[in-house]
Amino acid sequence: MNTRVLLPLIALCLASCAVGPDFAGAPDQELPAGWVNHLPPASDAHSLSAWWDSFGDPQLSALIARGFEANPDMVSAALSVAAAESQLRSVRSGLFPGVSASAGGSNSGSYQTSTSHGGWSGALSASWTPDIWGGTRREVEAAAATLGSQYAAAAATRTALAGSIAAAYIQWITAKESLRIAREQLAYQERTYSIAKQRYDNGMSTGLDLAESQATIASTRAQIPQYEANILSYENALATYLGTTVDKLSLSLPAPAVYNRIPAVPTGLPSELLRRRPDIVRAEHELHAATARIGVSVADLFPKLSLTGSTGSRAGSDFAQFWKNSTWDLGASVGRSILNNTTLNEAVRQAELAQQKSVQSYRQTVLAAFAEVENCLIDYARLTNQLPRYEEAAAANRRSAELSLQLFNAGNKDFLNVAAAERQWLSSELSIIAARQNIRLTLAKLCTALGGGWEP
Repeated sequence: MNTRVLLPLIALCLASCAVGPDFAGAPDQELPAGWVNHLPPASDAHSLSAWWDSFGDPQLSALIARGFEANPDMVSAALSVAAAESQLRSVRSGLFPGVSASAGGSNSGSYQTSTSHGGWSGALSASWTPDIWGGTRREVEAAAATLGSQYAAAAATRTALAGSIAAAYIQWITAKESLRIAREQLAYQERTYSIAKQRYDNGMSTGLDLAESQATIASTRAQIPQYEANILSYENALATYLGTTVDKLSLSLPAPAVYNRIPAVPTGLPSELLRRRPDIVRAEHELHAATARIGVSVADLFPKLSLTGSTGSRAGSDFAQFWKNSTWDLGASVGRSILNNTTLNEAVRQAELAQQKSVQSYRQTVLAAFAEVENCLIDYARLTNQLPRYEEAAAANRRSAELSLQLFNAGNKDFLNVAAAERQWLSSELSIIAARQNIRLTLAKLCTALGGGWEP
């Protein structure tokens, strides 16, 4: 082919437009102006990306950092990102010509005549299918969007892992504190039993009082194995999140001022959820990739131009002849399948349907995200309103238990009242522990729901 024709054709191919729709961003969403509970916004993006630091617990921060390094899901997410990067490089190579080269030599002779003859050969060939209709560029666009999706998926894994570690750790604290309260209450009840036993031995009360005291003690003792089992269960969960075994996990209960600390709520504005929550970001990248794949299918409907070129040479034992014997060849061809139009058209239709499905998937992801945040805010408001009531009830039940025991000693109260007051006191103390830690647990869930735990 004449180079005066070939060069303008190549320039035309490089400047051509890509067929198929251009991605114009995710569909608009009708966002509320604020959250239901009108809580204050976050101070900055970093406060949410490392929200666990706001709990002021170095052990929690260390556990999350350890999980980021060794959790198998985090390693798998990194491998998925590497695979997507490799795929992008592979698809990009389709924009450039393919070149191959070969070279060889041989020598033959006779033992009788002691003569030999040698030969040399070499060849260089190249082929290129110019991206006239932009199909390859759409493939590159889709691969780049898929890579963005994998980055967001890795961020989602990181965010979920931080929330899971924090939840297991907070529940471990709840179990440890519940066990402490139960043991303290058991000691108090055993002292009460001693008083009841002394009165019974002195003939000042019936065996019913003693039986009630024993029943209260037995009920409290029955709760202790469950709390001990819960502690071990949460330790196993933490070890799994950290990518290790429980025998390599070392935990210590922090001071009450640390594990009862309730940090501020880093809510931010509803519109910010779309850019920082990883699953929404991932859904947008997947929609982008699906849009680009329509162009890939449309490009297959058009003819493809293929350019080829080759050069080669052969020479005998005189290597100097190698260059003089060189030959070259240039060619071009245009091809299009004419028997499978239905298949190609249906491929376009399928790509368009997949893109429409991705739109709905994006909308569903956004709706689910908003609902999750709202539910966390509702739970947070409920728990913070309940905590003062639990504290008031615990204080009143403690006074009731102590007063009931004093009246019983003075002979002015039935022991049934003492046993009931002690059980109510234990229940209210456990409710305080659960309420405080549930607030912290809800905050961890809220930060996860808001897309915290990863750098955009």
